[in-house]
Amino acid sequence: MGLLDNMFGGGTAISLTLDRPTGSPGGVVGGNVTLVGGKKPYKLTKLRAHLIYVNVQSSNDGGFPNVDLRIIGEQVLAAGMDLAPGGQYPFSFRLTIPYDTLPSAHNCSYKIQVVADIPTVKDPTAETDFRVLPADRDQHRSLPYNQVVAQFPGLQAQDEESLCDALYKLFLECYSDGQRYMEVEPLLAHHMRTGTVRVRRQALQTWANLVDNRVQPQHLQSLYAVANVPGLDQETFDEVIRAACKFAEEGALAMVQQLARMPDPHARTQVAQCMRFDAAKRFQGKRELLVALVQDPQASVRAAALGALTDFQDDAQIVYGVANMIDRDPAEEVQAAGIAFLALAHHAGHGDLALSVYEKHAQSPSERVRKEVAEVLHWQPEAAGPRLWALVQRLLQDPNEDVRRAIAFQFINMERFPQFLPLAQWCADNDPSEEVRREALRGLTRLMPVRQLVAYYQHKLAANPPTDVVYAVISGLRDHNKDREVQQLLTRLGQHPDHDVANAARDAMTY
Repeated sequence: MGLLDNMFGGGTAISLTLDRPTGSPGGVVGGNVTLVGGKKPYKLTKLRAHLIYVNVQSSNDGGFPNVDLRIIGEQVLAAGMDLAPGGQYPFSFRLTIPYDTLPSAHNCSYKIQVVADIPTVKDPTAETDFRVLPADRDQHRSLPYNQVVAQFPGLQAQDEESLCDALYKLFLECYSDGQRYMEVEPLLAHHMRTGTVRVRRQALQTWANLVDNRVQPQHLQSLYAVANVPGLDQETFDEVIRAACKFAEEGALAMVQQLARMPDPHARTQVAQCMRFDAAKRFQGKRELLVALVQDPQASVRAAALGALTDFQDDAQIVYGVANMIDRDPAEEVQAAGIAFLALAHHAGHGDLALSVYEKHAQSPSERVRKEVAEVLHWQPEAAGPRLWALVQRLLQDPNEDVRRAIAFQFINMERFPQFLPLAQWCADNDPSEEVRREALRGLTRLMPVRQLVAYYQHKLAANPPTDVVYAVISGLRDHNKDREVQQLLTRLGQHPDHDVANAARDAMTY
């Protein structure tokens, strides 16, 4: 404050910060105000926030410009309040920008101003510039509270079913446009604190989606409060973990680290899973947290942590560490997670390492590990074809039907390897399992030239196969439904005596 303010303001002061410096007509501008008491006790008559419009027009006669200055929005934040000497009083405000407000321009500007009316002293004020943008250019547009509630009226419902339904609808909307609905954040926080078990859980899930990437300190406090509710059920606590991981790079990392040290292995597993699916890809502290979790005594935690480490496949120390872990960890779920981790390692220059691991573990005594190898081979680049041939051939001869079915299913994703056609056709003709043969039959659509494919499928249909085989043929033909011969065969199948098969054939011609 200036010298005169110090002389006549009695030591009172006021500060102002905005949530964001822009807004749009029909939206909301918000912020925080801190009022500081003076050198002795005072009485606050009224504390107000103003949205001020300033328009400057040049004078026709060349004189002073015409200035139009008006208050177009006002909110009273406090009234009739005693102010202790030096006391600090925080407030927040929300002002709705009128729908007819003009965008900011060279002669049109706006300010946010807060004024404290305190008798016997100069009223302390604070103001800051504010820009109004057209609604379609305002990336941070927030709708007023009443408009959000009008869009989701169930948010104020008394019955659990209607309330949870509205919360879930808002949860989905927040994926694409969460900023628009930020004004109902306090309402969601209220439901998190006071709702039934079901309401509290859904409110927490919705709230986390709403504030994600917009986290403020008060949001973290709301999350801590829910986490510390006595007797919190497991499903709701899982949502707490998910929210904490979402917010990890926005201030909740310390909470995540604490959750990762909980005695309950389920909670630690949930942390690892959420760090993969809900947290930001990379941020300071994530690598160290996951490296600690891959050393957890619980196999499920180690496996989940390996999945989350895929964000660090460009880190040679991590990649080689995972490869060594596959060899030494006794848990098959951890070995399988390591196999999956290496699926895209070739993008970071570790393709030979991944193939060596796959060649070794395609002979693992664990069916789960062998099946995982079968499920990830399709990610390999064309250059790996010669080494993949031997792997695919070996897996097609695996004694376990689930392993053979896994590799047969993946032929549908191996269009980059047309040289595998003889293997896929051999499987479709000779595997002892009908399910495995059917998967290979469908996968031929990506490996066999379309004329040859139609002839091959016609040969199979001539043997009057089971309905499941006919469905596999229809699925294989779908990819080529613009081809004339394929259309003819699908048309014939569209007259199949089984109505479901006929409908499937007709649908295959449409999509």
